[in-house]
This record gives sequence, C-alpha cells and structure tokens, in this order.
Amino acid sequence: MTYLIVGVDRSTLASWHQNVQSDDASSAARTALARAADRGIDLVIAAVIGPHSNVVCVPTQEPRVAPRAA
Repeated sequence: MTYLIVGVDRSTLASWHQNVQSDDASSAARTALARAADRGIDLVIAAVIGPHSNVVCVPTQEPRVAPRAA
C-alpha cells in the first residue's frame, strides 16, 4: 500500500512530502522518518495519508518538551 507522508523539517520549517510503500501507516511513518534523517532532516510528520485520501493518525515519536527560561 502507498502512503503520502506530509511534514516539516523541525530546524528550517521547510515543507516535506514523500510517497512511501508499506504494509501499514505506522511502518510508513517510521520509514519516512528514517529516510528524512538520512538526508539530515529532523522531520515532524503532520499527516499520513492512505488510500482513498484517508488521513491516518500515527504517533511515531515521543513529544519533545521545550526548555523553559530561567
């Protein structure tokens, strides 16, 4: 199955998208994160879009906590 992964680069806020072939949405998201990391992109996935334009919610990583000012 082919999924469209849409997101942004955390460091530059540049948009990013790529088609990923996978058995399920979670695997597709992990593959996209790995491909982006190989290219030096700190990817934040905004959406995983499956067949028939279904947007799938896929938690792929732990949320990051922003540092607080002292």
